[in-house]
Amino acid sequence: MFIDSHMHLINTKCFDRPTYDRLGQSIPKDTDINQLVEWMKAAGIEHCVCMGQDMHKVWNSEFGEIAVEDAFAKYPDFFVPFCSVEPIDEAGRFNQKNFDYMVDKLNNKGYRGVLFTPPYGQFSSNDPVMFPFYEAIDKAGAVCQYHHSAAGGPTVLAHTKYAKMENLNDVTFHFPHMKKVVEHIGYPFSEYLFTMMVNDENLWTDLAMLYKRPLWMTWNMVLAKEIGVLDRVMFATDFVAANNDLFGPDPTKDILGWIDLVQNGMNKICKQSGWPTFTEKEIMGILHDNAARLYNL
Repeated sequence: MFIDSHMHLINTKCFDRPTYDRLGQSIPKDTDINQLVEWMKAAGIEHCVCMGQDMHKVWNSEFGEIAVEDAFAKYPDFFVPFCSVEPIDEAGRFNQKNFDYMVDKLNNKGYRGVLFTPPYGQFSSNDPVMFPFYEAIDKAGAVCQYHHSAAGGPTVLAHTKYAKMENLNDVTFHFPHMKKVVEHIGYPFSEYLFTMMVNDENLWTDLAMLYKRPLWMTWNMVLAKEIGVLDRVMFATDFVAANNDLFGPDPTKDILGWIDLVQNGMNKICKQSGWPTFTEKEIMGILHDNAARLYNL
């Protein structure tokens, strides 16, 4: 069995169509929760860390907090819920409403973490305005998750300068005990991220959206092993929907292919390239054990 450590849920009503039309972006469709769980369980996923994605500051949209609430209510033993908030409002001020919402979710509703997306909100993760959020997350023993990576396609207002690892390095310095996850192994700043992970035992990462670059992904896993942080790398899918982005008509087939890449494909690439291979324990760590350790599953 496997754990998906990062997956977004969608409610199309939470997107602002005029903004997306102006930017030339399409709004993704809802995925039926029952169908989603069926796809994942057929691929051997036993737990899924799920979240929306707050982008009100620039995009006037969010993926759908209501979708997370509904999914967790329906499948509390399958979904591990996160909330997503932007800590800074349109004027660059502390967002009290979002702070109160986050504290309630973490302390009263069973949520296990919070997602921040600095590039999409055009704010820096080391902005002092964020520090009360970090203090509350740390106090709750929750996980602070980041999209702290460059956009893989057209940037469209998701500026890479807000994903710089030196910004996050300040956070690890001031909040060394707060559990933190960086999605997409901090693409393309992965080596910098791995070095930070050496300095902060509470910093983790995931492989979401990297499976279309198997050589690059494998090489970075070789680096993670060499640097000594492979035991904090986790499998993840991102946004699961048929005929969307990396997914074809049968998402179960795609997820199984990505699992096979981790289980078998990486070692094939390593042998062909003359790189060190991965042990079964290291592979199962990525697919299950590391996330199980972080979330006490």
